[in-house]
Amino acid sequence: MLKTFETYLALRRATGFAMSNAEYLLKSFAGFATERGQAYVQTQTAIDWAALGPSIAQRDARLKAVCRFARHIRVEDVRHELPPRNHFGAQKRRRPPHIYSGTEIARLIEAASQLRPQGGLRPLTYATLIALLAVTGLRIGTARPPT
Repeated sequence: MLKTFETYLALRRATGFAMSNAEYLLKSFAGFATERGQAYVQTQTAIDWAALGPSIAQRDARLKAVCRFARHIRVEDVRHELPPRNHFGAQKRRRPPHIYSGTEIARLIEAASQLRPQGGLRPLTYATLIALLAVTGLRIGTARPPT
């Protein structure tokens, strides 16, 4: 099963996915399944392995990684079972977005311009960045270069 995971990861990476967390999870699952003497994804094994995660969100992420792999590999070999996607019932909850008023934006820019060191680039940089984000609607990850 490990060779199948490697092929899957290489294909996903070639299409632009980082796959670092998925690689860790799938190798862990492969080891777990191998200890049970299994060469194919089985639903109960996937659930048992995912249940080892310390939180519902982590259990859900573990099971979804196996589900994505199983959905991919079932095209070639139907002996792989497809575990249920939402077995643990985890749901991501996003906070509703807050749209800043003109007054709030002005206060943020003023606060940024008071940063230390006074007379340095830091206050000007942050004030400019806040104004840029407010005017263009860009997200912070789009406005700044990757670190």
